[in-house]
Amino acid sequence: MVGRMIPKIFKGTTLKSRALKGGVVALSGFGAAQGIRLVSNLIMTRLLAPDAFGLMAVTFALQIWIAMMSDLGLDASIIRSKRGTEPDFLATARTMQLGRSILIAGVLVIAGLAQPLLAANGALPEGSVYADHRLPVFLFAVAFSVTISGFSAMRIALHNRSLDLAPVIRLELAAQIIALAAMAGSALAGAEVYSLAVGAIVAEIVKSAGSHYFLKGPPARFAFKREHFDEIFKYGKWLLIASTFGYLAQRGDGVLFGWFFDLTAFSLYSIATLWIMAGRTLVETVQRRIAYPTLAELHRERAHDLTRVYRRMRLVYQVGCFGLFAGVVLFADLAVSLLYTDPYQGVAHYMKLLSVTLLLVPYRLLSSVLLTSGDSRRFTLIAILPGVALFGATPFIYARLGADAAIVFAALTPILAIPFNWKFASTFIKIDYARESVMALVAIGAAALLLKFA
Repeated sequence: MVGRMIPKIFKGTTLKSRALKGGVVALSGFGAAQGIRLVSNLIMTRLLAPDAFGLMAVTFALQIWIAMMSDLGLDASIIRSKRGTEPDFLATARTMQLGRSILIAGVLVIAGLAQPLLAANGALPEGSVYADHRLPVFLFAVAFSVTISGFSAMRIALHNRSLDLAPVIRLELAAQIIALAAMAGSALAGAEVYSLAVGAIVAEIVKSAGSHYFLKGPPARFAFKREHFDEIFKYGKWLLIASTFGYLAQRGDGVLFGWFFDLTAFSLYSIATLWIMAGRTLVETVQRRIAYPTLAELHRERAHDLTRVYRRMRLVYQVGCFGLFAGVVLFADLAVSLLYTDPYQGVAHYMKLLSVTLLLVPYRLLSSVLLTSGDSRRFTLIAILPGVALFGATPFIYARLGADAAIVFAALTPILAIPFNWKFASTFIKIDYARESVMALVAIGAAALLLKFA
């Protein structure tokens, strides 16, 4: 059965060759995706006012947060489980996926229905994105797109498991291009800010349809097998908490600053976040599609090689992340002045402040070592502290020290998880604490300099 699920191109090849081939494909796909995203951003900033991006950003922030609070790690379970290629396992995961999508959509619809009443009663900050009368339409649109995603086949996870990434990346690029055409066409037709919502729906339709018609795998069906549900839930129950707090640490700034900033400032901040997230996504794409499957296979078959492979990966991560950070600091002003019109020039300042978070991305590799071992409980503990610190301390720092200090603090909160990451991962790999500390110290120093000179 397993043999039929693994694409022929990878039969008889080594883990190293598959990882290298997958890495080339993933990075090529990432470059193409970011090129499309750049073109999309430049086109839409010339068709729409900045406030449109703030509305879309806070909508996605809320949607992703709700999604994280219901995340059972379905794709991760398919990748790491020895039974992850069995049709009944996939059908059970798909049933759970649909239920989760309906739950997320329902919460978004309720939020959209409640927003006008809350705004009218003064419960939402006046002038903020949360009080904008257009927000409910965005919430309803994203709820619809999330519902569509629930009907997707589970074949993307299967391709990621076997490091057969090219078909997945082609599908994702096609969805981006078609969504861009839909957004631009809607904007030219007079949909204005709502054209971004149209793009979100179209992108999900393309990806969901493509998972059925363009990706190979067993027939997509719904089923429920108690033994498979128990395995997924046992692994994923801790991820519910980990994903919730992990999101607070990584993307919760969008929720907070959407509340604190006025709509214009938050819109510029949101565009800056898109650029910084592009850098993070580059590294996290390699982690999700190359490092995670590689480490999972090492845990299953060659645990003695984990330390050696981890250290090689980490060195590449560190060099790449520092290069991304330096590029943002040195060229953000020039890039924004060349690419954007005058109303968007404040984006560069926010990009430089946010760039310190890129220096901390390599530590996520340690989390992958722990998560691929199946120890989702300890992974959850790692995720909690930064999220609590972000939401607990950022409002205080914003009130006392201002917006810039709050932004930098939010970007540095993942540092708090590092000691726990070291402790838990040391069960599986040997930690070199001196080398492991370098990027955290660089991030702290860089943050201090940026607050003074940015």
